[in-house]
Amino acid sequence: MARTRRGRIVSTGLLMALVIGGLVATNYLRPTGRPDSEILGTTPIRRVVVIMKENHAFDNYFGTFPGVDGIPRAVSLPDGRGGSVSPHWINMNWTPDLPHSRTAMIESYHSGSNDLFAAVAESQAYGLGNASMGYYDRRQLGYYWSLAENYTIADRYFHSMLGPTVPNRLFSFAGTNDGLESNAIKLATISSPTIFGQLQSRGISWRYYYSPRVLVAPLPTYFPEVASRPDMMARVVPMDELSKDLSSGNLAQVVYVDPSEDFSISEHPPEDVTVGEAWTKALMDAIMSSSSWSSTAIFLTWDESGGFYDHAPPPQVDHWGYGFRVPMIVVSPYARRGFVDHDTMDHTSILKFIADNWQLPYLTEREARAGNLTTAFEFMAPSGIAARVSLASGEVAPAASMELLKKSSKRISSGMEHNSLQFIRLQKVEA
Repeated sequence: MARTRRGRIVSTGLLMALVIGGLVATNYLRPTGRPDSEILGTTPIRRVVVIMKENHAFDNYFGTFPGVDGIPRAVSLPDGRGGSVSPHWINMNWTPDLPHSRTAMIESYHSGSNDLFAAVAESQAYGLGNASMGYYDRRQLGYYWSLAENYTIADRYFHSMLGPTVPNRLFSFAGTNDGLESNAIKLATISSPTIFGQLQSRGISWRYYYSPRVLVAPLPTYFPEVASRPDMMARVVPMDELSKDLSSGNLAQVVYVDPSEDFSISEHPPEDVTVGEAWTKALMDAIMSSSSWSSTAIFLTWDESGGFYDHAPPPQVDHWGYGFRVPMIVVSPYARRGFVDHDTMDHTSILKFIADNWQLPYLTEREARAGNLTTAFEFMAPSGIAARVSLASGEVAPAASMELLKKSSKRISSGMEHNSLQFIRLQKVEA
């Protein structure tokens, strides 16, 4: 995402007008009581939870994970200053933010050579080239690595286009970026239909939980299909509602969790990645401790690669991409245990799984052609793994996980607070 914290952000005056006019969901519109009657799917999965974090490439998080298509040996890329830089372990828990616009990614891709990450980053500021080639491992990301060991990790999962956050997230619930190539987006202007409209029309319950720090409105409200209907807007709710729904047994059948506007929990550089990982663990623990766990599939992924090096050239299926690889971990009692999925997929594969499970039509040709996440499951022989995987720093007890989720969704890592705040600025979108 851009340092100006998305060109899509509009003025405070418009925000107030939207609230008064009813475009932004208010509490009195929110459904109460249990969610809609459940519509059974074609698999044992009755609930899908999509957790999409921010700005890390596959090699940046899992490039040295055993059994995956990881970082090749003896890689060295030009740094644009006459030198070169090789992949290396990051000996701290954060890096600077890197250039990750569409232009920067196309240049890094370099017609499939994937060899200009360092040069593109270094052209923005001295030292960024070295940062772009860094990677984390189990020493920082023990919980994520444990999830990958106990469930399924996909090593051919790409973000949907060469470009930043917003258009990639649009692909995840609309199957298209609607022509958008940057983060500059205005309210209620995206004409494409969404998975939310499909679910609503079929009576399948859904919720979209957004960051408590969102400055104007969450992404679904940029679609008139959602913004024009109070009954759908009522399902777009602040992150605080997630812990309430879990504790009351009201988790919807399809859930999108979007922490993107709170850097400290989304893992967007320059934040401490262990803070975001701890928040994810608290959420995972809460889901695994809930009554919904036995029939739930969780898709944990990252919206785009954030300018970090990844060695695998993305297939170019159309004008937009794919983008580079990002992590995808499938967590479910039915997920294959310790499995590395090598099938080629992207964010529209999430849509395809939801569509196939509830027999919905595909939204776009891109979705229809996407790889299917069903390869990560063994529906005839569930593993039954219900125990939480602990962080190296210690287990979070089930009773405490919900409270930690509430607290951590609101906090910023104290050591990095100034780094977040300098990027979060309310700006007006230019016409």
